[in-house]
Formats: sequence, structure tokens, C-alpha cells
Amino acid sequence: MKNSLKKLCHYFFDYDDEKLSIYSQYNYEILAELNRALLGRSYVLISYQDGTSEIGQIINRISAGRFILRSVNKKIIKIIDIDNIFRIDLE
Repeated sequence: MKNSLKKLCHYFFDYDDEKLSIYSQYNYEILAELNRALLGRSYVLISYQDGTSEIGQIINRISAGRFILRSVNKKIIKIIDIDNIFRIDLE
């Protein structure tokens, strides 16, 4: 688990011009990425509009625009709304 977490953090936070973006995504792009993450059980980096971000897995869909996110350490479960998301990046 520790090695996969290190690889995941390295993937998301390693300096790469092609991965860096200051632009937000449209809601349909966010929704598509969340659905892809749900089906693939891949890790996601979610950046919120208030400047915070978190890494986790999408484990369930509650409604059209709400999903359940499980944190990397698998101890925190949070309901996220696509209207609050600035951008999402998949593993």
C-alpha cells in the first residue's frame, strides 16, 4: 500500500508541463471522469473551487451529480458534488 501511495503521489505531483493546468473543467467533463473512475476503481485527484484538493477513490454514485469518495487511507468517506469541483485528474 505504501509503495502504491508513493507512486500515486509522484504521478499527481511530479512536475510535468502537460499535466499542469490552471483551467477548470466543464461539468460534463468532470462527470465523465468521475464515472470512469467509478468503473475503473482508479485513484483521482480532485481540486475544489476553494483551492483545496484531495486524493481518493470514487466508490459509489448517489445521484446525477453526487458521488462518494473514499480517501487514500480508506478511513474517511465523503460525499462530493460536481458543482464544487474545479477539476479532476485520474491516475
